[in-house]
Amino acid sequence: MNKQKVFGYIANIGEVLVLIGAAFWITGWEFINYVFAVGALLFTVGRLFEKHPESTITLRRLYTQRTIGVVVLLLSAWLMFYYDRINGIEIGDYKVHATASAWLLPFFIFVVIELYTAFRIPSELKKEKK
Repeated sequence: MNKQKVFGYIANIGEVLVLIGAAFWITGWEFINYVFAVGALLFTVGRLFEKHPESTITLRRLYTQRTIGVVVLLLSAWLMFYYDRINGIEIGDYKVHATASAWLLPFFIFVVIELYTAFRIPSELKKEKK
């Protein structure tokens, strides 16, 4: 088995753990945050070490967006644990009011980026082969 398949499997396992963590977060189980965080780390490792062709500007942009999405996923995992530390911080005239669901906005941003790149990258690769 080559390295690319291993990184693909790692990303897939991480993706499943992220989905399980996000789906069962509503139950309030304390360990589900760890499932989400481990999934986010595995998904990040799998995605960052994945080899991809960067032959066109569009593909480079899409892979950069995918990397930004992974960083936002890590931010979401961080917020699952430390939302209470940012609660009450004053930024200028604004006071941050963070709740336990503060991780949902970055997670939603990650999902949108992931869905967009999941459909656009194969389309661009198909165009490139023609």
